[in-house]
Amino acid sequence: MKSPLLEGPWVELESVDSTQNYVARCLRGESGLPVPGVALAREQTAGRGRFDRAWWSPPGSSLSMSLVFGGYPDAPRPWLLGMAVAVAAARVVHCRLKWPNDLIVNGRKIGGILTEMMRDAQGRAIPVVGVGINLTQTEFPPDLASTATSLLMEYGVAQRAGDLARRIVDALSDLPEPDDWPSLAPVWNQFDETKGRRYRLSSGESGIAIGIGPQGELLCEVEGVPRIVYAADDATTNVAV
Repeated sequence: MKSPLLEGPWVELESVDSTQNYVARCLRGESGLPVPGVALAREQTAGRGRFDRAWWSPPGSSLSMSLVFGGYPDAPRPWLLGMAVAVAAARVVHCRLKWPNDLIVNGRKIGGILTEMMRDAQGRAIPVVGVGINLTQTEFPPDLASTATSLLMEYGVAQRAGDLARRIVDALSDLPEPDDWPSLAPVWNQFDETKGRRYRLSSGESGIAIGIGPQGELLCEVEGVPRIVYAADDATTNVAV
């Protein structure tokens, strides 16, 4: 991918509401601080994923970071940048990928990716990709206990967040430019386990994933009828089979 990949400094925060919110404030010029290339936090007090769901991570237990793709302003398909970050993470932590943003180990979620477009002070839309990976948790709240896991639980290794962050950024530089899905598909498909998953669509219907389309969109089948899902917010896998 483009070099330098991420413009701006690495910022390591002890505690913040969320690294995504921190970056948004920097981009708007509200904080008086330079826009980071990477924002990394030991603790997030209001970490979030898709649909503004809370991201549960006790202090020091997770990798919580945001990557600012300042070199890709007004990117027409920003979700491909998020999918590229997911591939880089999969290469580093040896996990599987589920469209659009889940990092999976042994059927359980070890992390997730959140891609957002944020306006900077010049009015440009800047892609910002949030990354959350469970590192050292050994237990989870009851509502997550059957679906979540951590690197420590799976591999018996306690990874340092800063080291893991740098390895993921380094892995990004080895990937092709995510200008279109055909460029990214060969590397994504090495880790993909989307096909056959059941998704709940925003229409209320449920469908079975049959693949990923030419723009990185989800291809589903609902009662034998093909459907295309372009936006991550239009489908979720929290569906009882």
